[in-house]
Amino acid sequence: MPHSARIWNYWMGGKDNYEVDRIAGDEYREVAPNIETMARASRAYLIRTVTHVAGECGIRQFLDIGTGLPTYDNTHQVAQRVAPEARIVYVDNDPLVLRHAQALLTSTREG
Repeated sequence: MPHSARIWNYWMGGKDNYEVDRIAGDEYREVAPNIETMARASRAYLIRTVTHVAGECGIRQFLDIGTGLPTYDNTHQVAQRVAPEARIVYVDNDPLVLRHAQALLTSTREG
C-alpha cells in the first residue's frame, strides 16, 4: 500500500519509496500539479529558517515535529553545519518513520 511519508520522500527526490508510492504520488500530482514544488519549497524554507535561527539567533536546540522520512538537508544537518553542537529531537507518530530515522539520521560528535 502507498504510504504518505514515502510519497513525500518520492516528491523530495528521496530513495526510500516503492513503485506503489511513486504511482500514488504521480496520481496525486495530477490532481495537485504543484505538490512536488510545494514539497521542495517546504524543504527550502526549513533550510533557510534553521540556518537563520542557528546562525543569527544562536538557537542550539531544535524540535522537528512531523519529521517524515529522512531525505536531504534534514534539520540536524542544516543546524550542525552552522553549529556542530546543536541538538535536535525528531518527533513523528509513524512507526515506519521511526525505523527509517533510527537507521539513517546520524549527528555530529558535538551534537
